[in-house]
Amino acid sequence: MVTTIRHYFSVAACFARLAVQRQLEYPLFLFSWLLMIPIQYFSGIWMLKIIVDRFQPLNGWDFPELAFLYGLGLLSHGMLVVFFINTWQIDNMVIQGTFDRLLLRPMSVFFQLVASYVNFIGLIDCIPGLIIFLYGCQLVGFEWTLGNIIKLLLVLIGGVLIRASLFISLGTIAFWTKRNASMVGFTLSMLERGTMYPLGIYPYVLQVIFTFIIPIGFISFYPAAEFLGKGSESFQLPLNFALATPAVGLACFMLSQWIFRRGMRSYESAGS
Repeated sequence: MVTTIRHYFSVAACFARLAVQRQLEYPLFLFSWLLMIPIQYFSGIWMLKIIVDRFQPLNGWDFPELAFLYGLGLLSHGMLVVFFINTWQIDNMVIQGTFDRLLLRPMSVFFQLVASYVNFIGLIDCIPGLIIFLYGCQLVGFEWTLGNIIKLLLVLIGGVLIRASLFISLGTIAFWTKRNASMVGFTLSMLERGTMYPLGIYPYVLQVIFTFIIPIGFISFYPAAEFLGKGSESFQLPLNFALATPAVGLACFMLSQWIFRRGMRSYESAGS
């Protein structure tokens, strides 16, 4: 068992080293991402400030609380982009036949799928997210106690698992349909909007969906509500249940693994 784990870690480290070397081959591409991603995220927080200053708080959330919420969501997005970005490309791997390589090696197919491309450039997504989150923490007076730090780490892990589960499940659809790029794009937009704003601004039906069916409310909204002690007249869970993010993330991830294994049974190579 120990030998197997050590072997998997060594393979993952080798994959990561090769991925970093490939990405550093194109420094101008790295520079373009370093320029565009911060502009995108900082313009998002600036838009929130304009909305609140010109109109009114969103469902009782003022700008400092929205900055905290937005930054918390960006952190889990950044980690997703680093470690699970290959789940966005399953349809291309199926069409081009490169997915067949994963089936020929005596290792877990899902492990190879995730570990074969560690997105070093994705760290650029984490940097502005961390800056915005720390800014939000300062505005709301977040207390950096040991308990809060542990809760925060668990929330981030759970948020990453929820995000990854969605893209794993969507990627599995490509085993039947061969293409799913439009669904991946839609999900990215849904996650951006669903984690950027308080859940209470959406219709009741969407609040139920984003809690019990596609639980993206647990990525940032419910944890932020508990950290900030927020209450609302709209639909939301009791505050003492809001930090269920790690459990929800683990349950979603296990479900996505089951879906992935079922999809593998229907896989037919489409490469030439």
